[in-house]
Amino acid sequence: MQFHPYWLLASASLALTATPSHVAFAQAAASQPAPTSAVQQNEHILRDQFTKIYTEHGVLPIPIHRGGGMHQPENTIESFEYSWARHMVPEADIRTTKDGVIVVIHDETVVRTAPDAPENIRNTLISDLNLAELKSLDVGAFRGKSGQSIPTLDEVFAVMAKDPSKFLHLDYKDIDLNILSQMVKRHGVEKQVIFTTNRYDLIQQWRKLVPTSQTMIWMGGSQQDIEAVLNRLRANNFQDIYIVHMHYRPVADSSAFNMTDAFMLNTQAELAAMGIVLQIQPWNIEDPLIYERLFKIGIRNVGTDFPDMLRLIRARYIK
Repeated sequence: MQFHPYWLLASASLALTATPSHVAFAQAAASQPAPTSAVQQNEHILRDQFTKIYTEHGVLPIPIHRGGGMHQPENTIESFEYSWARHMVPEADIRTTKDGVIVVIHDETVVRTAPDAPENIRNTLISDLNLAELKSLDVGAFRGKSGQSIPTLDEVFAVMAKDPSKFLHLDYKDIDLNILSQMVKRHGVEKQVIFTTNRYDLIQQWRKLVPTSQTMIWMGGSQQDIEAVLNRLRANNFQDIYIVHMHYRPVADSSAFNMTDAFMLNTQAELAAMGIVLQIQPWNIEDPLIYERLFKIGIRNVGTDFPDMLRLIRARYIK
């Protein structure tokens, strides 16, 4: 697969389809029956409110993987600020230290993000390290931006609480939901966080604790695998779900991808009728032609590891 730097697209001649996301959702909903039960109606109202919050603050419904994508350090406040400055929504992976502090880091060790850490720290699980040990590490140098550290979630929330336009995906790794919910409420960021996991049972628990919070369920694997997850959600009328996030990747030894165009578009229309956002995430793919193609076929929301590239491409298709 050939890769092209995003800036080379600036002079490319691309067809434009200027259909805003909320218009596309409304068009899909117009052809669908209205919610029938009180629960479904309440869910639909809440989803509409979430969508309006993004519009009011000028935020694009674009999730940025691990905070700032592949060209930034992972899960640092500096990387979150990078994504927020682009009016996008960074993802924070959350774990708990030995002394009970929720910190923001993806892996269960720092081997990859702090390769120069002392060996006794580098090879130890986050859950077996104290906050002070983690705070001593530089997790920016491995991406060429030294001096960045692992933040606590309290530190991140303190930044968000000052600016209601700063939204954040909270990707569940190893935390206590009760402690997390108390922290969210203490900082007053209930409507700014999107609880994110591939486990529907955790989403249901979370919405009982923080009923005004957004949620995302992510899913990957084959189209059959994804359809099986969707069927489980359909059995519950997608209750407690605001965003469905699907990984889009090439099939090994093939030119095909794991999901067909028809499957993605049909799912998008189905979810839009309920006020649910579908996001397609090209998995570890930097080829702009893949992103361009998704927009061309009618996908409205795309996640990324490459926010600057996506922002340029998206602007050509969605106004």
